[in-house]
Amino acid sequence: MSSVRGFKPGLLLALALAAVPAWAETRSLSQDWLFHAGDAAGAEKPGFDDRGWRPVVVPHDWSILDKADGSSPFDPNTPSGQDSGYLPGGIGWYRRHLTLSPAEADRVVRLNFEAVYMDADIWLNGEHLTRHRYGYTAFALDVTGKVRAGDNVIVVRAHHADPSSRWYAGSGLIRPASVEILDRVHLDPDSIFVTTPEATEERGVVSAQATVANRSNAAQNLELVTRVVSARGETVAEARRTQTLAPGARSEAVQKLELARPRLWSPGSPNLYTLVQEVRVGGAVVDERRTRFGLRTVTLDARNGLRINGKPVKLRGGNIHHDNYMIGAAGAPDADARKVALMKAAGYNAIRNAHNPASQATLDAADELGMLVINEAFDSWNKTKRPQDYARFFADNWARDIDSLVISGRNHPSVLFWSIGNEIPEDGTPQGMETGRKLVDRVRRLDSTRPVTQGMNADPPRSSNQAALLDVGGFNYHAHDFDAEHAKFPERILYTSESLPKDAFSYWQYVETKPWVIGDFVWTAVDYIGESGIGWMGYSQDWQKLGPYPWNLAYSGEIDATGRKRPAAYYREILWKTGIDPIAVFVRQPAGTEDLPDRHFFPITPPHLDWSLDDVHPSWTWPGQENKPLEVNVYSEFPEVELFLNGKSLGRRTVGVESEYKAVFKVPYAPGNLTAIGYRDGREAGRWTLRTAGPPAQAHVAIDRARMTANGEDLAYLTVELEDADGTPIYARDKDRQVRVHVRGAGTLAGIGNGNPMDVSSFQTGARKTFHGRAVAVIRAGTTAGPIILDVEVEGLPARQVRLDAIAGTVR
Repeated sequence: MSSVRGFKPGLLLALALAAVPAWAETRSLSQDWLFHAGDAAGAEKPGFDDRGWRPVVVPHDWSILDKADGSSPFDPNTPSGQDSGYLPGGIGWYRRHLTLSPAEADRVVRLNFEAVYMDADIWLNGEHLTRHRYGYTAFALDVTGKVRAGDNVIVVRAHHADPSSRWYAGSGLIRPASVEILDRVHLDPDSIFVTTPEATEERGVVSAQATVANRSNAAQNLELVTRVVSARGETVAEARRTQTLAPGARSEAVQKLELARPRLWSPGSPNLYTLVQEVRVGGAVVDERRTRFGLRTVTLDARNGLRINGKPVKLRGGNIHHDNYMIGAAGAPDADARKVALMKAAGYNAIRNAHNPASQATLDAADELGMLVINEAFDSWNKTKRPQDYARFFADNWARDIDSLVISGRNHPSVLFWSIGNEIPEDGTPQGMETGRKLVDRVRRLDSTRPVTQGMNADPPRSSNQAALLDVGGFNYHAHDFDAEHAKFPERILYTSESLPKDAFSYWQYVETKPWVIGDFVWTAVDYIGESGIGWMGYSQDWQKLGPYPWNLAYSGEIDATGRKRPAAYYREILWKTGIDPIAVFVRQPAGTEDLPDRHFFPITPPHLDWSLDDVHPSWTWPGQENKPLEVNVYSEFPEVELFLNGKSLGRRTVGVESEYKAVFKVPYAPGNLTAIGYRDGREAGRWTLRTAGPPAQAHVAIDRARMTANGEDLAYLTVELEDADGTPIYARDKDRQVRVHVRGAGTLAGIGNGNPMDVSSFQTGARKTFHGRAVAVIRAGTTAGPIILDVEVEGLPARQVRLDAIAGTVR
């Protein structure tokens, strides 16, 4: 339910709504920025000479930019090291000109920044406006009376002091920026709050809260008209209110609207409506705001678990960080939406946005696709985890950052819980409980309709003490404490806010068998930069060291950094009984060989948390292993599976809870076809085949969209995958090839990657070697309509060419 002006439909949902008139305008500030890496004395002054600065598009992350000499940005000596994936922070400056007409400059004007990482100073026309410390919260600056007709200069300085984070944070204007130009009589953008106190199949009640401000010099007789508009553009409810508002006054209004037989929002049916609020003066509309929302109810109790609209829901969850790999931490809306779509397609129905507020694009996509979101505030409070992290700003800034979290997210039906923190060192102590209580109270003052939670990893009784403050307790890696916690506090609702991929079955059994355990969130759903190698060699015994350079990805994602599902994702689909891929086959890495080095880099004595994924692969191409027994793992929703090699049955196995939905075979390797068939009621119900691949013969090239809007912001993803002459995917590492992507015409290359956790080559040159036969490039539309030609060169293979088009207007 994002509150937007000039609403642009999202990834899948196109609402037939009229455009916002010129008197209430939001302009994207994505284009025409100039950037300088490093400090720049006097750069805040309007007349500063910035002719040598680099043009960039916002959202922007300077940490992934190639160095001045053209070399890769990765640096083994960067202060944040393993945490950031060996990518640097530092200081960066941005400058942009904004032209306003005299009429526009006389209106109410707001500058909106969705996130600047971090410790940002903002100037307008040489005047310092604010210093915003936290790198993940949205903030708006009222510059009414400070802007002028003609040229205005916006300047941003961000200071990313290292080390500031336990994962890759990126640097700079990492989320969208915009300017709003409003009438003097208008709705306060931050006051809009839509709730649905009643939502059944027969009747819905919508409560619409808003504040009207009169910043003119005269009293105004005004009317507030509020309508609920369906996805088909039909008005299904309306309310009106008239009043006289004195100059300089503000008035809060709460309007109730009733709907007959509403279409409810849920993960399975994400139906959306739009609240249209108009302020009219003398019969003329002077302001309008459109807020997308969904009608749904959420209930929680220890006997029935989580219910949405009265129906039980188990949280099939995954944690994500905010970076978008080949474009770094730049939160381009299409990139953030793609991550949500990848999770939905893999069977997830819930996201824990770790460990910071989600972007509006993430929440918009979750609204549209039916994904539930735990929207999290902080990774630290009073005590630091890294010397330069948010804890140094927490005491003076937590209240405004909580306000930003809640106000920016509370109209989204996808937001299920507010999370006040993750693995806070002071959890369960007097200081931690006092702080937690303040945070919870602040959240509830702004939104009393949603439960408050927290991700905790302290041992009892500290975890129990902290959980007493919350509506729902999130346990990180502590499912073994569930039964004891329930015995002491039988009404307490729990879930695993973080879990290990290898423990998927045991964690999910808690959810399946105990109604007071409502879900499981794996670490992680999608791979990310930083925490280098945590999913391969993991932490050292003393918890101080992770993967050495050149390791830069966590490699713990069940979906890899390019968007490809890894074997663990297929297993989770089957464990959850999604029906997406009800049977799948993978082969364990043969003894004496390795897919990547450093698997046992650190000597470990159990017990020790292990984030690694099972070392199995979607390949039946193992030269040198002829006649040697290989372990074949069949994952299946079907109760019986049979394995065939080159048409010969290798036996049938029963599959179910007792076998953890797996059947394991020892198969002497011989090239050919390895096929698993799943049976239900004695009949074939599904199959999966792995084929031995020949040498690379061609590149399969696919683009995820044929058209983009020529707005300088839209993205398209180009996937390049190696195949043999028969179309069998190439997976063997020794067959990987160098790929180069050239972009011509009405677009540019935004980045390229391959998912290899040890590849430290540039994201920006257009060249990368495939990893397990795959590379993905990101293309950004320009601002001029026209064809975009992608020339794809693959070492030793025929060249390919793909065309897409950037068009004027909005692509739906």
